[in-house]
Amino acid sequence: MIKALAFIHKKNDFSDNDFKDYYEKNHAPLATSLLTFEGYERNYISTEINPLYSSLGSISIFQYQSIESLKIIEEKMSSNVGDILREDELKFMNVEKNYFVLTQSVQLTEQEFKKKIFYPCNKIEDLDSLNSYEGLKQISENILLEPNDIKGIAEYGISQKTSFDTLEKLIQEHPKAIIASCVS
Repeated sequence: MIKALAFIHKKNDFSDNDFKDYYEKNHAPLATSLLTFEGYERNYISTEINPLYSSLGSISIFQYQSIESLKIIEEKMSSNVGDILREDELKFMNVEKNYFVLTQSVQLTEQEFKKKIFYPCNKIEDLDSLNSYEGLKQISENILLEPNDIKGIAEYGISQKTSFDTLEKLIQEHPKAIIASCVS
């Protein structure tokens, strides 16, 4: 499976709640009315929990079964459909900061989670670094198709049995980990 992980930044004057509210009530419904997605989920970032990522509003995931599926979306985004979506993005996103990475992903679980952790890794062997934390379940490794300094972005689900102490320890030991709330 191919996943596009889009790192979407908030406009400077948007709070976390304003960003999520606009995305869920306006942009996501608009996008799903204009495009057909094989998988589309928004993972909202809390500034309070993730101070290193204070401008990041969401890590949105778009899933494709093949490159051909991705090309269909790319064609649509090159048409007036893309123009409509890009115009709407200007209302709540800091578009200049946005970027995405394409990854090859193998789903390690079909379980759905309300909370997730994204962990960017510079080495492939670090993609399972969070496996020892109680209550986390690795969803996928998300290995970049065009690696740069980052080779992959491990994606973990946070189960209800994960304690606050565990998450605090994880953030202290792995400050680049990003905790998010998932909507699909």
